[in-house]
Amino acid sequence: MAAHPSHPDDPALRLSSLVFLPLAGLAGVAAALWLAPVWRGFDAFRQLWPLWAVLALIALAAIVLIRHRTARGPMAIIALLIWLPGLGEPVRRLTAERAAPSDTALTLRVATQNMWVRNTAPDATAGTLLALDADILTLQEAGANAQPARDRLEQAYPFVARCRSTRILSRLKILESGCVLPPDPAVFRSAIPCDREVPPASWARIRLPDGSDTLVASVHLTWPFPGATQDCQRGGLARFLGALPAERMIVMGDFNAAAPSYALSRLERDLGLDRRTLALPSFPSGRLVPEPVLGIDHIFAGEAWQTVSVETGPQTGSDHRPVVATLQLR
Repeated sequence: MAAHPSHPDDPALRLSSLVFLPLAGLAGVAAALWLAPVWRGFDAFRQLWPLWAVLALIALAAIVLIRHRTARGPMAIIALLIWLPGLGEPVRRLTAERAAPSDTALTLRVATQNMWVRNTAPDATAGTLLALDADILTLQEAGANAQPARDRLEQAYPFVARCRSTRILSRLKILESGCVLPPDPAVFRSAIPCDREVPPASWARIRLPDGSDTLVASVHLTWPFPGATQDCQRGGLARFLGALPAERMIVMGDFNAAAPSYALSRLERDLGLDRRTLALPSFPSGRLVPEPVLGIDHIFAGEAWQTVSVETGPQTGSDHRPVVATLQLR
């Protein structure tokens, strides 16, 4: 006797549909992650890698629990394709060089904070950042609602470098400072030439206790998508800083680039500095999620500096956590 065709309301068919839809969606995410070198829009998906990794884990666990044998294999492959791009970052953190604190070596405590123009607690922000006890503190979005916190911090530090919405506050003497500027003359290939793009960024040449100098920059790059503005800003920043001595340079700020994106790896390559903030989430803070999931605030340093420690600070009135590092001169 011939089998009756399945009814559209058959639970088995509904189950297959419920499994197929997330499977197809996550397959699209996996494809986007691996096509990131082709288009910056796909690379933006890599910025959200922790989200995709968790969703892939949940989907795989659900398929195993409902014992859907047909979907188990494809989902395992898709999950692996999603997880692989992000595994290098925690491995790199585990294998990164860490220096033991030394009583004889020159040690510098540095910190960076995007203060957020819609800061919800400027007094708490200023108090928290002062408690970090940083020798050098860089700020971004230091205006609007964050201005009271910025003013209090500037009063607490004897030396300040300013440019647009960025600041460098230092307990050590600033010898000279200025803004990161585009090259002059420009090469006009378009109405808004890419080589004229630079991010809001300040720099300062600072005298260290041993009499030598270090160059510090506070940077705030724009979003990675849409458009090519972040790429242009990265190039302008690298061209400016590339003309300065890099061995003792320290560059900090909000770069709006998270691992494992190509945007972040290209930034590290173009600056020619070592990124010390590995697998260190700093955003978002105090919004939607209990803990930050994306590492977009970074500290880069030249080869003369060894990392003793690097961590995120406590929540402030900003939507970013501060990032704090102790660096030791080799």
